[in-house]
Amino acid sequence: MIAYFAYLVLALSLAAPLLVRVDGRYVAVATSLALVALTAAAGTPVGVLVALVALALALDWRVGSFGLALSFAAVAAALAVYVYYAAQPVVYGLIALALATAAVYGLLAMTRGRENVEGAVKYLVFSGVGKVLIVVGYFAAVAGWPWGLYLAVLGFMFELGIAPFHAWVVDAYALGSPGGAASLAAFSKVTALFVLLAIFKSLKAPGEVGLVALVVALVSMLVANVAGLTAKTLGRVMAYSSIAHMSYALAAVSLVWWLGEPEKRPSLFGAPVSAADLAILVVVLEGLASGLAKAGVFGYLRAAFSDLLPPRRSVLNVLNVFSLLGLPPLLGFWPKLLLVLLILSYPNVQLAVFLVAWVVVNSALATPYYLRAIRWLMEAPGPVGDNVTSSYTAFAAIALGVAVPLVAYLLL
Repeated sequence: MIAYFAYLVLALSLAAPLLVRVDGRYVAVATSLALVALTAAAGTPVGVLVALVALALALDWRVGSFGLALSFAAVAAALAVYVYYAAQPVVYGLIALALATAAVYGLLAMTRGRENVEGAVKYLVFSGVGKVLIVVGYFAAVAGWPWGLYLAVLGFMFELGIAPFHAWVVDAYALGSPGGAASLAAFSKVTALFVLLAIFKSLKAPGEVGLVALVVALVSMLVANVAGLTAKTLGRVMAYSSIAHMSYALAAVSLVWWLGEPEKRPSLFGAPVSAADLAILVVVLEGLASGLAKAGVFGYLRAAFSDLLPPRRSVLNVLNVFSLLGLPPLLGFWPKLLLVLLILSYPNVQLAVFLVAWVVVNSALATPYYLRAIRWLMEAPGPVGDNVTSSYTAFAAIALGVAVPLVAYLLL
C-alpha cells in the first residue's frame, strides 16, 4: 500500500506543469477522491476523514496553483495515519512529516501578503527545527543512545507548538492565510500526532522521559489557556486552543511512558483495555477534534489572514467551537473524558486527584475565550457564510461524538 502513496506523490509531482493551464482546485479534488478510495481500501477510517477535509477545502477555496500544495498536505496526513495503523516502518512517517511541512508552508503564504509570509516563515523555521530533532532523536534511540528519546520529545514540542516553543503557532494561525491555517490544523498537526504514536508504539521509553514530557505538557496547558484569555481575534483564539489540545495529547502519551501499564487494566465502556491503547485513543480523538473544528472555522473565512474578528456569521462553526470546548456529546468531549479515565486507572490517589483537577481547571479556564469566539461568530456583521467545510466538520463533530461510545461498544 505504501507504493500507492508513492505513485500518488509521483503523479502529483509530474502534474505540476499542468497547473499553468489547469486550476489547481481540480487537482486537489481529484487527489482527495483518490485518497478517499485509497484510505478506505487500506481500512483506515481516520484517513478517510482527513481526505474529506481536503475535498471540502478544495471545493470551497479558489486555491489556484496552491491546489498542488493542498494535495501534498492531504497525502502526507493520510500516509502518516496509514503508517501507524498498518505498523509500517516509522521512516515513512518521517517522510510524511517532511512532505507536510513544505506543503503547509506554501498554503500559509498563499495570498503572498507580508503577514502571510511572516507566519509561513515562522512555521517553516520552528517546524523544521522540530523535524530535525525528531529524526535525529528517533534514529539515536533506535541505535540505543539513551538521550535519543529526549531529543525526539523536544522535537515534538517544537512541531506541536508545546510551550515554551509555542510562539510560532500564534503567528502562523493569526498571520497565515486562513486556508493555510486550516491545513496546518487538519494535516500538519495530524501528521505529527500519528508519527508520535508510531514512535510511542515502536519504542519503549525510560520513565524519566515520560515524567519530563508530562510536566512540560501540564505547564503548556496552563500557559495556553491563560494566554487564550487575552486573545482578541479569532486566529489567536484558535492558536491557543491548538496549543492546549496538543498539550492534552502529549500528556496522555507521557503518562503511560512514565508509569507504564497499571496492575489493573482500565475499563472503557465496560471492556478492559490497556493504558497504552487508551492513551492512543486520547491522541487520535484529540487530533481529530482539534483538526476538524479548526478546519471548519478557518475554512469559512474569506480574508487575507485570520488576525481579525469574523466578518460573517457562522451558525455551524458555533458547533465546532463547542466541540473544542468539550461540550458533550460532541467529538471534543471524548478525549478529555478518556484522559481523565486514563489518569484514574493508576492507583496513586494523590497523583490522580492532582492530574484530574489540573485537567478540569484548565478546561474551565478555556471556557471564556471559547464563549468569546462563539459570540464573535454569532454577532458578525456580515451574512451567514457557512460553506462545505464548515458543514462537513460540524456534521463530523456531531456524528463522531455520538458514534464514539457505540463504536467502542461494538468493537470491545
